[in-house]
Amino acid sequence: MPLIPCLKHDGSYILYIKIDKDKTELICDECCLPFYDKKLHANQSGLIHIKSVLKSPYLLLSNDQNSFVYDTLNQFDKINDKFINSFLDKLNTQITNIQNAFQVVQKELEDYANQFLNMKQKFKNELEKVIFITQQIIQFDQFKQIIVNLENLGNSIKSEDLEINEKILYKYLQDIKNIDYNQLYFLLLKKIEELRIQFNDLNKQQYPECQKLQEQLKSFHSNQIEFINQIKQITFDQVFSSKILSVQFLNKIITIISSKLNKQFINYQRIYLSTIDGLNGQSFWNKVNQKQNLLMIFKSKSGYIFGAFSPCNWISNCNGAYVQDNTLSSFIFSQTHDQIYPIKKGCQGNAIYCNQSYGPTFGGGHDINISTDFQGGYSNLGNSYQCDQFQLSNTSTHLFGQSTPNIAECEILMLTFL
Repeated sequence: MPLIPCLKHDGSYILYIKIDKDKTELICDECCLPFYDKKLHANQSGLIHIKSVLKSPYLLLSNDQNSFVYDTLNQFDKINDKFINSFLDKLNTQITNIQNAFQVVQKELEDYANQFLNMKQKFKNELEKVIFITQQIIQFDQFKQIIVNLENLGNSIKSEDLEINEKILYKYLQDIKNIDYNQLYFLLLKKIEELRIQFNDLNKQQYPECQKLQEQLKSFHSNQIEFINQIKQITFDQVFSSKILSVQFLNKIITIISSKLNKQFINYQRIYLSTIDGLNGQSFWNKVNQKQNLLMIFKSKSGYIFGAFSPCNWISNCNGAYVQDNTLSSFIFSQTHDQIYPIKKGCQGNAIYCNQSYGPTFGGGHDINISTDFQGGYSNLGNSYQCDQFQLSNTSTHLFGQSTPNIAECEILMLTFL
């Protein structure tokens, strides 16, 4: 980058941008000496290094905007590139090893299957031997000869022939009943026992390659979970988002608020979330007391999503008082119906209602009344907030989806504007 000479100090070069409320100056190191004498930090004195701006343009934003952008970008630095790449290399190595292990395990299982098939064939052969011995013991050829004789007679067979062969068959069956089968029985048991022992031996094999693969898979799964947990550290909590509203509708809401207030949205803080803080009046008032510019978002048990914004200050230690909105920027909204209900002119004195015996309440009447248990309440939409433009058929159930709020979720965001 070419050096820019400072016209105030000979031999010095411009390094900084000095931003004041009414003017901006390009200055050198010598120009900065008064600030150093006063022991002011660069950000206190409005100094920005030009090289820093060229690398990070967001530094030109206001301090609030700068902080918001910086905090957002800083989320990515929770895990550095070297760590990610190193972890990926580790996982890739494990994947390669697992792929190789699968091939080894496949060979191991094929060997096991072949052993089983060989044993099966061996046992089949042994059974065939037993069957052959059985045929010899029962003189099976006699039985076959009886059947052959009958077949040879064919259609010329007579009742006398059939009767003679039946008697021969009967005698044959009676003879084999008297045979001692113990020898055959014990032979068969012996073959079955041999097979059982061989199968037990086969099942006792440890399959070491399979066990190695299981350990590798466990290690890979553990590392995968660790990797995902590291990535989850990037929460983007600083990025403006809602737990209930869609991104599109939230952006619409912020645009409307900025337009009504004629201010630029800078940042937000989630001060209340029912899943953490609970759905009760005490938690609600503890979180909102003495706070303003609150965007309240609700989801009923019917799934209806609605809410309201007001710049007014919420005060808990009062027995019931309306708070006036001179900016006329308060409004109620329904994401379910994609509608905005602005406060009516002449009703700005009833923008919100503060009473510790009540929950969130908007409008005189009330347009939204939510009890401290977040279940009871009612809606008289159109009392202080305009809804005539939508020609609603039932203003009491339009927001909630039923006559009472029956809140399932609640979120409150405190907005900051410039």
